[in-house]
Amino acid sequence: MSWLRVGSDVRLFYEDFGEGEPVVLIHGWPLSHRFWEAQTGPFVAAGKRVIAYDRRGFGRSSQPWDGYDPPTLLADLGVLVDTLGLDRVSLVGFSTGAAEAVGYAVSAPARVRRLVLASPVLFPDPLAADLHAAVRHRLPMLDDVLLRMFAVDGDQALDEQTRRYLLRHASEASPKGTADALLAWRDADPEPDLKRLDAPTLVVTGEADAFVPAEEQRVPGATLLTIADAPHGAPLTHGEQWNEQVLAFLA
Repeated sequence: MSWLRVGSDVRLFYEDFGEGEPVVLIHGWPLSHRFWEAQTGPFVAAGKRVIAYDRRGFGRSSQPWDGYDPPTLLADLGVLVDTLGLDRVSLVGFSTGAAEAVGYAVSAPARVRRLVLASPVLFPDPLAADLHAAVRHRLPMLDDVLLRMFAVDGDQALDEQTRRYLLRHASEASPKGTADALLAWRDADPEPDLKRLDAPTLVVTGEADAFVPAEEQRVPGATLLTIADAPHGAPLTHGEQWNEQVLAFLA
């Protein structure tokens, strides 16, 4: 476990395990790198070098007052890739973290080997405005989000102990960062980047995603894989099946 410095006052926490082709795992809002626990071991066993980091404001990274806009978050990813000297890297972005993966693949195409967008939230959605309005009741709002993230037709697909574990990490994130990231998501416009995307791309989504219907997660030129009876948080609830499909794509 390590930290790298971004500018003068921000440190990003990351874990770096294994050897082989590098894979960077990018968590979504309001989570941390802990979301990827079901992926780290199997990916390392498959011969990958696995790097999972906490986006600024979340997990063990610094919680600055500002910097939760898409350009800054993208720059943070760039510093991580540059500092670790990663080349021909595969990026795996979950939910809102998919935006950084797409942005970096477009800005540095020679350095990106493949792209995996897991339950991607790429387009502005009224949900972001609704959540921001509820942020004054931050902990109940986060609890509700993590209920829906792992629900299939209203029934939980994740054990309550693990959900509470993730909720604790989400509740410890920067309150301002939690709110500002929602505004960045609401105001984002990924369309120009998606039109320029040419890295081989796999979109993996849960058939029962409660946030974004699977048919709305299509990306031009990408392969779409839908996991039956899986929620938005499919990498965790359906880890074995999800890992098998993603590792086959990255092979």
